Amino acid sequence: MPAIRRAASVVTVLLLLWVLSAPGAFADTVAFTWSDSSITAPVGLATDHDHSLYWTANSTADKKTSVYAVGTEGRVRATMTYTQSTTGVLAVGYDSRNLYALDKSPKANTLRLSYMTLTSLVVNGSLAFHFYELVVPESGQTIVALIVAPNSQYYVVAQSGHIYKAPAKPSVAGTNKLTKVSDGTAGTTGGFYDDKTKSVVLRTASSIILADPTSFATTSTIPAPAQTGARGITRALDGESFLLVGQGNGNPVLSTGGASSSPSATPSATTSPTDSATPTATEAATSPAATSSIHMDQLFGKGTALALGGTLVLALLAGVVAFVRR
Repeated sequence: MPAIRRAASVVTVLLLLWVLSAPGAFADTVAFTWSDSSITAPVGLATDHDHSLYWTANSTADKKTSVYAVGTEGRVRATMTYTQSTTGVLAVGYDSRNLYALDKSPKANTLRLSYMTLTSLVVNGSLAFHFYELVVPESGQTIVALIVAPNSQYYVVAQSGHIYKAPAKPSVAGTNKLTKVSDGTAGTTGGFYDDKTKSVVLRTASSIILADPTSFATTSTIPAPAQTGARGITRALDGESFLLVGQGNGNPVLSTGGASSSPSATPSATTSPTDSATPTATEAATSPAATSSIHMDQLFGKGTALALGGTLVLALLAGVVAFVRR
């Protein structure tokens, strides 16, 4: 009996240590690793719930601009190309079937925000496009993020943290002057508007910052895991975590815990740009609709599910020990 009690005590301590350590140990996981030869220098990800995909682009110069749709495993599912040369895409965005790519204009301190309306998803195709010219009021700024807020309100974010707002109704004719609205947080490497929390989400190499979408005041900060070439951030398709993008082929995209939604928040209506474009290529099959099956990690989170699994294994071991000692 004393031996059984000692064994039970050891098992109890092991169970406690497992339960305490497992959620933290598995909170940050690899969602997928960039392995497609088309993706050499990803600028980040934009979540597309319409087609259950993510969008990205390369930050390298090209005679035409390509934006890639990738699945949850990181493989390219579709390539959208428009006939505009680029010195490298700076950021991508997606909202209400509109796909956005932000790059530099040949004009000084000027950006081009190109948009294409996806009436259907195509495997490979050349898309008609339109673009806004956005004039940055400060020189020497390195732009790293595009924020597509409700009602198609656009913001761009610099690495310095400075946030600039586009006119409420930008014009495709002429230029549109951006207005600085916040100093933000220095070292910003990505950002997006999060419909789940109704906030702007920014990231640095070490932190995830949730900010008020009007004042851009920080409302909360979450530590970010270390990542080589930390670049972009988006909400995962499952809605339960953030995806953190690292630059370069072979670099992992990390999944880390996301903030819960605000139960009292009411979704804002969104509008599309007035001009639209129609894809001209063979239609691709979209991802199948989600089933109603529920997994343990959806109920408890991945870390907790692993802890419960470990608890079961150790409980079985305790039973074996008790049986042997009889």
